[in-house]
Amino acid sequence: MQLLKPMLLIVAVVVLSVNSGCRREEKRPGAAEGHDAVILAVSPQPVSAPVYVAYEKGFFKEEGLQVGLQSCNSGRDALNAVIEGQAHFGTVSDTPIMIAGVEGNKIYVLATVAESDKYMKIITRKDRGISIPADLKGKKIGVSSGTSGEFFLHVFLTLNHLAPQEVQAVTILPEDMVDALATGEVDAVSTWVPYTTILQKKLGDNALIIFDSGVYDMTWNITATRDFVHSHPEQVKKFLRAILRAESHIKEYPEEARAITAGHILMDRSILDEIWNLYEFNTLLDQSLILNLEDQARWRMRQQNSAQKIPNFMDFIYTEGLKAVRPDVVGIAGK
Repeated sequence: MQLLKPMLLIVAVVVLSVNSGCRREEKRPGAAEGHDAVILAVSPQPVSAPVYVAYEKGFFKEEGLQVGLQSCNSGRDALNAVIEGQAHFGTVSDTPIMIAGVEGNKIYVLATVAESDKYMKIITRKDRGISIPADLKGKKIGVSSGTSGEFFLHVFLTLNHLAPQEVQAVTILPEDMVDALATGEVDAVSTWVPYTTILQKKLGDNALIIFDSGVYDMTWNITATRDFVHSHPEQVKKFLRAILRAESHIKEYPEEARAITAGHILMDRSILDEIWNLYEFNTLLDQSLILNLEDQARWRMRQQNSAQKIPNFMDFIYTEGLKAVRPDVVGIAGK
């Protein structure tokens, strides 16, 4: 069995990650005989269902991996855990991947496991006089920098002919979004499920969604560092085989998949049932991801008034792993 770096081995007693966005790890034993020990940084959201199903149904173990789950507040934090050497794999949306690429971090996207064009929402307080997009002018909008929420807010403002300086963007951690809007610290938030669903229920009739779906298609991806991928290609294949099995299980047994996911993300089952159809669980690598990352990078450069050259995001996609286990779902030209 191939040994991993000592700092990444899972031991009997698991300590908390030093990454402030990843608060805890589930306590799991060390690798069983014939199994490779890896740590997966995962954001506890419904969109992470393939990971949880692969974990609970034993697909990782059957493929020869002993996986420890490290829970992170957001995909951005999960990716940071990977970059900082706190985890081998991480779940993350496209925006943090783009930022990591622009900043020169040597990472790979191994697969997209889910997507949704209804994942992001702008939720406002009616009692702040907001009923249409134009009413956001001069209002405080909570947003988590470096996340899909930030890019979605940009898209929303652009489509509604609002300049960034016409609103007051307030940086708020993902886990603080609900309290920030519920207490009136901000007038609106740009965030994602499950925070959007919790806010709708908490604010009741005072909650208003002024923008919903069809503008931004969020992708949920599995990432790893290039060094890890190149030195552990077989572990990458094992991981992807388990995820593909989880995808099939989700489609065949959706009730069980929801129950597993609800238990891991600590979400009320009735709420999860309401939002489950917001997601499409398909494991693939598609050309549209490259186009999405390039579009977001152009936005980032304009935002920072930077003359930096946009990176070639083809260099951030690792197709060999998925091609080896399911070649028909890889659709990136030249890869």
